[in-house]
Amino acid sequence: MRTFVLGFGLVVLVGGAAAPAAAQWLVTDARRIGMGGLSLGRSGSLERYNPAYRAVPRQATLRGQPKLTIPIPLGIIQFLHDHPHLSSDPAFDPKSSGFNPILVVNTILNLPLYLEVKKAPTPTNDVAFTIGQDSLVVNLGAAAELVPEDQFGISGSSRPFSPGFGFKGLRIGVMGWVHDDVEFQLGDTLLGFLRDSQPARHNTRYSVLLHGLVEGGFAPTVSYAGRIAGDSTHGFYAGGAVHYYVGVGYGRTDGDAGFITGDTIFGGANPVTPDGRTLTQYSKPGNTFGHGIGGDIGVAWVSGPIEIGVGVNDIGATITWPDTRLDSAFYHDSSYSKPVANHVETKTKLPVSYIANLAYTVGNTTLGADVLNTGRGSVVHVGGEQRIGLFAVRGGVARDQRKRIEFGFGGGVRFGGLGLDVGFWTHTNSLSNERGVTMATSLSIY
Repeated sequence: MRTFVLGFGLVVLVGGAAAPAAAQWLVTDARRIGMGGLSLGRSGSLERYNPAYRAVPRQATLRGQPKLTIPIPLGIIQFLHDHPHLSSDPAFDPKSSGFNPILVVNTILNLPLYLEVKKAPTPTNDVAFTIGQDSLVVNLGAAAELVPEDQFGISGSSRPFSPGFGFKGLRIGVMGWVHDDVEFQLGDTLLGFLRDSQPARHNTRYSVLLHGLVEGGFAPTVSYAGRIAGDSTHGFYAGGAVHYYVGVGYGRTDGDAGFITGDTIFGGANPVTPDGRTLTQYSKPGNTFGHGIGGDIGVAWVSGPIEIGVGVNDIGATITWPDTRLDSAFYHDSSYSKPVANHVETKTKLPVSYIANLAYTVGNTTLGADVLNTGRGSVVHVGGEQRIGLFAVRGGVARDQRKRIEFGFGGGVRFGGLGLDVGFWTHTNSLSNERGVTMATSLSIY
């Protein structure tokens, strides 16, 4: 039972730490990392979330930005050096006595693209078990603070491709779209057992409420972006897009999972019984397409050294799936699944995303801020860059979705059309409440 409970608790900690991971971003530009994740001009998130930026002239947003950024994956080099035989590495093999689940979780939460110059300590040595003839108490020590009291999860809405062609601001294209949403919430008994070290009780169910959704497809798109007033140095720009969403595949599950203790905590061959039930809805790829209509709007204002923009995506994007199947599943002593309904119409809604940004440039100094919300809380970035001849110095701060403050700093050197940039970033997206420090490096082509 101890192994089962520890494994179940680890899954909970993974989910709890995943919330800040969702608030972070996989950025390959060391310049942005050095500015705390700040996007400037057409870089990063601005053009993705604000259609007006497609019309803003590049010279108005250049501000020393490169045309192409190539990451230098020092983290992967270090990871492969430390784990040269990953397929047979006992630390990553669940069947091995040397299996290290903490290492596995932290590797997932901190993908080894970057170099960890200061790894966040993990509370692995202060877990205590109090075991009696008919009792069990688990004390997670400092790790108990990571057990979430409220609902937590991961969600996102992405557009992996968007080819098209245009003329004088009008553009016709097709974009891919993907939406995923995973949520968990601990039941009261499991929360008390893991977070408050309450003793295990007889004939008691310990469970987690679960919700998962993934859907995706493509969307023929008509968009327009142009300057409404002014000129290239003092102009007001607006953009918009209408998408006809075509859903290729959709799946959703809702339920709960956990275990039930027996009459005696350590009695019998099965002191705990795994237990779960779910309702699953899905429309497989190749089935009838889903469909829906939504749109994006955005504005940008450039006036000399000042730049302000606001963009909103996926407004009114409700997808109707006309041919959905519903199945129920149950597991206790054995598992079974049965159909509930078929050829049912269901609807899903893409989260509305928005971004607001501000930038100010005077001479060789650029300062900026942005707020990005992709459907699960806002992330705030504030940063700047000072260019001194061939060199640049950068710094910034960010507030993630958990309202934790992180810091970025770094610099770079440029020789003609080639630059080398280094950025450092603090983070708490690991099984620890203490910060780690990541170093990113990239080549810039101007």
